[in-house]
Amino acid sequence: MVYTLLLLGITDVDFCLAIDDNNEDVVLVTVDRAKYVMNYYPNTVISNSLIDFRVTSHIDVTKLNKKI
Repeated sequence: MVYTLLLLGITDVDFCLAIDDNNEDVVLVTVDRAKYVMNYYPNTVISNSLIDFRVTSHIDVTKLNKKI
């Protein structure tokens, strides 16, 4: 998802590790300063809520962006 978004010219992409409301580790792709959480919830494309997650770290997408 990150690569596709970057190919489309969307640069405000964050790739992060988080803990969900069930205390499980998850990997999230967010867009527009976490306004949208991509493809996390079943049967949805985006969610407008990051309140169910606690972000623990961010994964740098700079290397991926340089390959485009």
